[in-house]
This record gives sequence, structure tokens and C-alpha cells, in this order.
Amino acid sequence: MLSADPSKRIFVLKRDETSSRKPSSDHAVEGIYDRIKTLLLAHTLAPGQLLQIGTLAEELGVSTTPVREALTRLAAERLIVFAPKRGFFAKTASEDELRGLYTLNQTLLDSAIREWNAAAQAEEEAKAPSKIFASMPLSDKPEQLTRTTDDLFVRIATRSGIGELADIVRNFNDRLHHARMIEGEIIEDAVEELSRLRQLYGDNNKEQLQLALQKYHQRRREMVSSICKELLFRPFLAENK
Repeated sequence: MLSADPSKRIFVLKRDETSSRKPSSDHAVEGIYDRIKTLLLAHTLAPGQLLQIGTLAEELGVSTTPVREALTRLAAERLIVFAPKRGFFAKTASEDELRGLYTLNQTLLDSAIREWNAAAQAEEEAKAPSKIFASMPLSDKPEQLTRTTDDLFVRIATRSGIGELADIVRNFNDRLHHARMIEGEIIEDAVEELSRLRQLYGDNNKEQLQLALQKYHQRRREMVSSICKELLFRPFLAENK
């Protein structure tokens, strides 16, 4: 089981049929990054849990170098924490950080909407028409609501034609993932709220979409304390076996 002291918790991957196969050098870092990130987003790692490089390298069948590079990338994206002379640790956003993420996410989306252009919209529409997206049925399951929210926000950013902006929104999706899972459980009209946002996006109603997004984020800023409290009391699945 995990140690009662978060700083002493060690991350161990469950060995599976692929763990003994050494990835090629070209894909090692990306594969390790994707695998650890999946575990982080699945909330299987407790806050303060140590991500031990040597143990990860052994479980994945690689050297410590690509593991360190993957963890360094995750730390740069603020999905984990790096403490000098101590190592890499899993994290959960504090109230101040979460409040700031909501504010910045609203600013990013507002900026993206102001930059919407016909060329980027036409390219996006060719891949997945917004009218179809906006009319797709929504599930009330938190995981599916979160995925749909992530998709909508990336679509809004992509329509700006600014690739870097879309990349930043993707990172914010990852950093807000756990909070959005909680939102889907404690906000009663979350489905209706997201449905309206999708419809405004599908109708290309920039002004009303901006106003709706402001209300969406303000509502969550006011709920930060409740969301963070829920996050701290969530059960974690990671165990040393």
C-alpha cells in the first residue's frame, strides 16, 4: 500500500506484456510521456507521490534518460512538480492555481474567438462540421462531459488559425482535467450548460459565445473551494504491489 507520508510514496507501473520490450529510441520518450500522462489524468497517482526514475525505467524496459526527459516535459507542462535534489512528484492544483487556470482559460478562448477567420473555419469544417458536433447527444457521465468540453475548447482555439493558441488550450485541458471531472458531478445543469456552448459555437455566434464562456468560468471560479475539497478527498487507485 502507499505510505501515509505523500513524500515517500513511490510510483510503480504495473508490469504488462509490453513492458519487457524496449521501445525504439525515436519513440521511447513519447511513449513513456503518453503512458505516465494517461495515469496522471486518470487520477491514479496521489498528490505528493514520488515518480521514481529508476523504477519507471526498469518497468518500461528502457534507460533512465528517456524517463527523465519525459518527466521533465511533464513538469514543464505543470502536470507534475520537480523538486531539486528530491525528484518528480504528482500534484493536484491548489485553490489559487485552479482559480488562475479558469481565468487564463477564459482569456485564451476569448482571444481565440476574436481571431476567428474564414480560412481556419473552412479547414476545421472540412474535418468535422460544427453543426453536426453541436447536435451530437451529450452524456451526463463526468468523463464524457470532460472530453466534450476539451474538444469544444480546442475547436474554438483552432478556428483562430493560431496553432500555438490551440496547443496552449490543450495543455490547459490537461491541467484542468481533474477539476472538470468534479464539475461534471457537482454542477447539476452541466449538460445543459455545455449544450448551449456547443450550439453557440455551431451557430458561429461570437458575441453570445464569449458572454456564455465568461459566465461558465466565473461560475467555476466561485466554486473553486468546493472543487478542490472534492479533489483532496478522492480515492486514488495507485498502490505498491
